Amino acid sequence: MDFNKGLFNQRKYRIDRNIRTRRPFKLKKDFFKLTPLKVINILLLVGVIFGIYFFLFSDFYNITNIEVTGNQIISTDDILDITNNYLAGKSLWLLKNKNSFIFNKNEIKRRINEYVLLDELKIDKILPNTIRITLKEKDAALKWISADQEYLVDKKGIIIKRFYKLTIPKIYQLEEPQTKVESTNDSFLKIINTANEDVNLGQKVFRPEDVDFIFNLQEKLKQLDYLKLKDISVPNNLPKFITVNTESGWLLYLNLSETVESQLSRLDLLIKEKIRKENVNRLDYIDLRLGESVYYKFK
Repeated sequence: MDFNKGLFNQRKYRIDRNIRTRRPFKLKKDFFKLTPLKVINILLLVGVIFGIYFFLFSDFYNITNIEVTGNQIISTDDILDITNNYLAGKSLWLLKNKNSFIFNKNEIKRRINEYVLLDELKIDKILPNTIRITLKEKDAALKWISADQEYLVDKKGIIIKRFYKLTIPKIYQLEEPQTKVESTNDSFLKIINTANEDVNLGQKVFRPEDVDFIFNLQEKLKQLDYLKLKDISVPNNLPKFITVNTESGWLLYLNLSETVESQLSRLDLLIKEKIRKENVNRLDYIDLRLGESVYYKFK
């Protein structure tokens, strides 16, 4: 190898004495040095943290008042109990449902609609602490009892309400008592399904003409001094006949495909000519389902 040639081809580097090297200690010192921009960023961060806490975690926006209006067939206590059990829970294991901003109107609607079919359900949030629940109910006609559960039926024979039983204690207590609206559920005539069939909201258990038949029957029976209606039994959903349970303990079988007037006419004739009013309480049953053929039995 030519030593001189290699020597002349070597590159020369000049060291610049003016270059300043950064020292770690000085870098850290600059990081903690407050500047107007850093102060603004810190204030913004503190403001965001405070805002999240104030709006989502403080008690200021907790729901403490629930207003319920427009309800008759579902009681105010039922609505409050359903709402309270939702408010006592949390979303995402951290955020409280009772916070006005976390409160989910659609979830409350879903829970209420599990128990009653409504024409309209409106929920308004009134900041900071109030929610208003406004209901427009369907017209209830009869109480339907099956499989140890009670329901309400409308004039079309459709299940519109499942009775909500207050078996869970109120977990979230409101600050002020509510003005209660008494439910009219106890005023409905009871229809007992002896087959104990399960039913769902929206299911038809009577034909509309069957509901009319029962209303007509109820009015006609008020005119009879020897028969006091207690409740009515049916063998299944969409029945073809009904059984009237009297307060005296005897049974009256009626056909839904025949008019109330014609069947009660035969009943009245039977009582007057053969049974006599003084013997009515000794009856086991009277069967009017087979047209002109009338059957009866004493106990």
